[in-house]
Amino acid sequence: MRGAASALWRHLKWRGLALAGPGAGWIVVGLGLLLTDRPGVRQGAGPLIDLWCLEVWAGVWIGCGVLGLVAGVMRPGRDMWGFAAVSLPPSVWALSFAASAVVGRYSPGWATTPVYVVIVLLLVIIAALTGGRRRICTCERGGHGGR
Repeated sequence: MRGAASALWRHLKWRGLALAGPGAGWIVVGLGLLLTDRPGVRQGAGPLIDLWCLEVWAGVWIGCGVLGLVAGVMRPGRDMWGFAAVSLPPSVWALSFAASAVVGRYSPGWATTPVYVVIVLLLVIIAALTGGRRRICTCERGGHGGR
């Protein structure tokens, strides 16, 4: 088990983990939207639900999660599209919760908005710090790494 985890880490590094982790999380969020009834989420996401039903938004979370997961674990390369995918749902939901708070539709939305904004901020920071250049994992070079 430790060897598999070590090999996975050599392949993912921070950038891949920053894509695959939220990607897997967004799949769970999407499933949660499909399988549980959370009135606060329905109210905060009201402006979005006015556009499309909650099941469609669950599909957006799941789809973006799959894209992030794929971008994180696939053969290393240019993966900014993965960061865009994992940033999209929390960005849109931050706007929705903020709008719901402003118009009085869901006044506690002001307290949820920063959570989504911080997630996006951290993704942007990780993308910037780890660079957009091609990642070469140690699994491609016999365990020695390289650029």
